[in-house]
Amino acid sequence: MTDDQEFNLTDLLKDKFFLTKEFFEKPEVVEEEPDDFEYSKNQNKEPVVKKLVDPNRGKVEALPAIQNRVIGLYFSAGWCPPCQQFTPLLKSLHEELEERKCPFQVVFISFDKTENDMEEYFTEKHGDWLAIPFKDPLIEELKSRYEVNAVPKLIIVQEDGEVITTKGRKEVQDRGYLSYRTWRQNVNLVEGGTLNPQRKDKNSEQSTENVTG
Repeated sequence: MTDDQEFNLTDLLKDKFFLTKEFFEKPEVVEEEPDDFEYSKNQNKEPVVKKLVDPNRGKVEALPAIQNRVIGLYFSAGWCPPCQQFTPLLKSLHEELEERKCPFQVVFISFDKTENDMEEYFTEKHGDWLAIPFKDPLIEELKSRYEVNAVPKLIIVQEDGEVITTKGRKEVQDRGYLSYRTWRQNVNLVEGGTLNPQRKDKNSEQSTENVTG
């Protein structure tokens, strides 16, 4: 990660949103008759067709989505063969953690070449997690901050962006669920997803000792 003491992931995510797979689903289409249907009928006009689109459908606020969770920043692309091999493993782990009600959130950061490529890869291959919108400046910011030049790359962080491990991919491949247990301990989360006060106080005491000692 680049040397920047002022960096905080929560600052980058203010007023940002992530996408769910629902965002890419086709909107419901209905036919509605005009107010003056008889007039339109006499004029040989077709009924008006409107698409019912919820502007917030498939969008979630970024900050609440990562709060009190272990976060996996997943840099990946559909054109990448190793990504195609690893994504099912990550999906399987994510599903297991969801069943166990573990506080784990994956955020997909696309290296795809087009928006259509990103949509196809995300909706067809990925788990039920979140994605940063294609071409959002946040993507380049995170690539730079975490010095990601190749994919796949799974970086495990806590909600302020502090890195737990840059070797998430290898750890998932080698240890599966056990890797998550280590991440959760490092993030100071208890089973339910909240900060562990005892561990947090202990860390604060250690930091104070380091400064005064």
